Amino acid sequence: MGKYTASDGKEFETKREWRKYEFELSFTFKNKKNEQLSKEAGKIEGQPFDIAECEGCEIVITDHCDQVQIDQLKTCRVFLGASSESVFVRDCSDCTFYLACKQLRTRDCHNCTFYLYAKTEPIIELSDGICFAPFLGGYPEQAQHMKSANLDPSYNLWWGVFDFNDEFKTLNHWKYLDESERKPWFPRGGTDQICACPPPGDAAALPSQTGGNFGSSGGMMSFGFNTSLEQAEQAHLEMEATTAPPPLPPGAPATAVAPPVAVPAPAPAAAAPKKQQSFKALDRVDARFQGDVTWYPGTIATALPGDKYDIAYDDGDREYAVPAALIRKATVAPVDITSLAVGEAAAAPAPAAPAP
Repeated sequence: MGKYTASDGKEFETKREWRKYEFELSFTFKNKKNEQLSKEAGKIEGQPFDIAECEGCEIVITDHCDQVQIDQLKTCRVFLGASSESVFVRDCSDCTFYLACKQLRTRDCHNCTFYLYAKTEPIIELSDGICFAPFLGGYPEQAQHMKSANLDPSYNLWWGVFDFNDEFKTLNHWKYLDESERKPWFPRGGTDQICACPPPGDAAALPSQTGGNFGSSGGMMSFGFNTSLEQAEQAHLEMEATTAPPPLPPGAPATAVAPPVAVPAPAPAAAAPKKQQSFKALDRVDARFQGDVTWYPGTIATALPGDKYDIAYDDGDREYAVPAALIRKATVAPVDITSLAVGEAAAAPAPAAPAP
C-alpha cells in the first residue's frame, strides 16, 4: 500500500511522486485543443498553476493562485482572476489574456493582447505584436481573491512596460490597445469591475524609478520602459550595496568605530570586471532541490545578486537564493528526473547551442 493517496485514489510511495502527480491532476491544464477549461472559486486556493500546450481553448480561472506558468498556447483566450506572484507567459501566439497578478513576464510571445492588472511593471522579452490594456472584467469573488493574493485593485501598473529587447526605446514590439478596441470579459456574468483602469502615466514616477519598488515587491525589482539594461543591472547592485545590515543580536558588543584619519587619496584603480550572471529570469534549468543529488526541471523566477536564483520547479516546489553551482541549463531531451543523479549528468544530452 502506498503512503500517499492522490485525490483520484492513486497511491504513491514518496511524497515527491504524489505531489507531482497531484499537481498535474489538479493544478494543470495541458495538451488541450478546442476545449472550455475552468477552475472556479475554491479549486486552487493559493496553489501554483500551469497551463501548457493548448490550442483554440477558452481557459477561465476564477480563484486566487500562487505563481502561474503559461507555455505554448495558440489562439487561446485566458482569464486569471488573481495571482499573488509572477505570471510567466512564454512561446504563445495569437492569444488574448485577462490577467490580474503581482507581475507579468513574457518571452517569445507574438501577436498577443494583455488586459492586465499588475502590482509591478510588466516585462516583455523577445516578443512582438503585443498589445496592452487595463484589466477589463471580473467576477463576483474577485475582490476577495485579490485581497487573499495581497493585490490592491486600486493600484494598477498595467502601462509601465519594460522591453528587454528595445535598448533605444523605439516601442516597435508593443503598443497600448486603443480604447475603441477594448472588450471587457465577465466569465461568470455580472459587471463586477474592481480593477482600476488608469491611463498611461509618467514613467519617471514608476516605483522602480523612485526606489520604492524593491521592498514592496518582496525583493523582485522591475523596471519601466525608460530604463536601459545597464541601468537595471546597476539598480540591483546599488540596492544590494545600500541595504542596511541586520541589527546586532541582544547582548552583542557594539563594534568600535575608530576616529577618522586623514590619509592621502589613493591613485584611481582600474574598475573590477562586473561578475557575469550565469542565468537570467525565465531561463529553463535543472537544479538540485535542497542540495539533493537529483536534478529537477524548473524555471528561473528571479535572478539575485551574487549569482543566486529563485527557482520555480515544474512540480510546484519553489526554492530561493539557490547558488549557481546547483543549477545547470535544461537538458534538450526529456530526462527521467527521478533517476538522473549528479554522477550521471555526463550521460544526459548536452544543452543546445544558443541561436546565432
